[in-house]
Amino acid sequence: MKHYILFIILLSVSMEASSKGKEEKTFLVLFNKIELKKIDSSTEYIELNFFEKFHTKSYSGNSDAALLITIPHGEMNECQMGETLVQVNRSTWIPLEAIAFRIIDLSESKENYRALLSMKDDSHLKRKKQLVRLKL
Repeated sequence: MKHYILFIILLSVSMEASSKGKEEKTFLVLFNKIELKKIDSSTEYIELNFFEKFHTKSYSGNSDAALLITIPHGEMNECQMGETLVQVNRSTWIPLEAIAFRIIDLSESKENYRALLSMKDDSHLKRKKQLVRLKL
């Protein structure tokens, strides 16, 4: 009986450890709108290349066009994402890196982002403390 309980505990621990293996990765792909117009394409059209495989979201407002691509198991890096062939219009397939202004791995820079936010919060708190001291 002890062996069965030990086996169940070991099995559950190993399944828990293997399920947390790789996290998802999110890539931010920036495009120049002028270049997209030259090749007669848009972020929405390029998004269709990734729509069925990954979670995507395209943005095209007043600034440069952007595409967020979330990969569930984090098996790709920026270079592999750039080498991916995408259909930019009805007749043209080219590597993503040929039309993308920049490909950024947001998951990789998450810690840097958190550090910047904490620095901003720290400086904001210091300013508040200085203002309180000046009022006293």
